[in-house]
Amino acid sequence: MNANEVKKDLYKSKNMASFSHYVSGNLYYNIIVFEELYQFPISTVENEKRYYTYGETAIVLEDAMKLSEDLGTTSFEAKIKGSDLNRWIAKAIDKDEFIKIK
Repeated sequence: MNANEVKKDLYKSKNMASFSHYVSGNLYYNIIVFEELYQFPISTVENEKRYYTYGETAIVLEDAMKLSEDLGTTSFEAKIKGSDLNRWIAKAIDKDEFIKIK
């Protein structure tokens, strides 16, 4: 599946994405594309390594989680225009996480 084809279909069809569930730091949305139902995640957290530097040596102090900077000020509603989620749909396609569920 090509992200540009999906983008064109969403602008043409004006299909809405529906929130499905949240698990392990991901919002999951369902959307109809090319008359088939797909699901994709939107990551809400990122892993971050915190370092302690002693002289020229950097030591990983801890792994931490933080809110994803990719979210910006986006408001995630129960229903949202699919075309508004194109950036996350494209990422899901690239990662093979845009899954046909029906």
